[in-house]
Amino acid sequence: MKKGFFCYFAIIIALACPGISQAKETRVSAGGSPKVINFGALPDVQALPVFVASQKGYFKEAGLSVNVVRFNSAMERDVALSAGRLDGYFGDLASPMVLYANGVAIKIAATIFETPKNQRMFAILASPKHKGISLEELAKEGISLSSNTIVEYLAVRLLESRGIDPKRVTFIEIKNIPIRLQMLLSAQVPAAILAEPLATFAEQKGAKAVIDDAGADLSSTVLCFHKNFLERYGSAATAFFRAINRAVEEINSHPAENRLIMNKECRIPETMQTTFPVPRFPVLGVPNERHVRDVSRWLKGKGIIKRNLSYKEMVAGGYIP
Repeated sequence: MKKGFFCYFAIIIALACPGISQAKETRVSAGGSPKVINFGALPDVQALPVFVASQKGYFKEAGLSVNVVRFNSAMERDVALSAGRLDGYFGDLASPMVLYANGVAIKIAATIFETPKNQRMFAILASPKHKGISLEELAKEGISLSSNTIVEYLAVRLLESRGIDPKRVTFIEIKNIPIRLQMLLSAQVPAAILAEPLATFAEQKGAKAVIDDAGADLSSTVLCFHKNFLERYGSAATAFFRAINRAVEEINSHPAENRLIMNKECRIPETMQTTFPVPRFPVLGVPNERHVRDVSRWLKGKGIIKRNLSYKEMVAGGYIP
């Protein structure tokens, strides 16, 4: 495993040990049903149905008490799950695989978002001073990203789709996303990979998208639960997903009415709050088996996990209504 991931999980273990038993004691009612479901979410546009279901009372109407716990980083979220403070969370495909490979019994139970052909979620952008350069030339000069993450996986697969060997690409490590954006716009880096809405924001400031993930089947985001929660409270997980599907229907039918929730919870830049399109969401489904296996192989090839994880190990079916 890469050195960075040793450090990452050392922090998780150190922070997770205190208070695990207390978290388990307080989340179960006397009747054996979950007293409250603690569900972690990041301020990502793809997580919008979680926020809508919470704020519009859909979880409550499904008979659930759901505490949506907001995190600023995936690391903070993973620490909380490992410590027993979360029952589940929203995230990308790679994060639960890395947790599972390191002994955390997490299961992917549903896909909440996939990029259709007319809608992107990630893009590789050329800086305003490099926007006349081809993707192949940009790859040689340097693309900034966060290595050993789903973002690097996306960059590699997008470049490969254009026949560019990732071994011949210069990747520039910039984990901090606002700094990556700033360095792109100031042409301190030739190119960067950014998620929405920052990709659109960068374009408005003069950057140019040279390739994106629209229709590429590479950017699935998922809803995960701890294995113990699913085994004990499977009906609650199904009710949770029923509420999410109701939120999906609400967003797709009335996007304008849900813009305020998106602007606040997904941190849409102020200058884009009236123009950035509210995404359309699919009804929940199980992850694509080919995609799960591909991400697992990539993680193993990078040395982030020690073996390929099977689809059965990672995906828990049967909970989507």
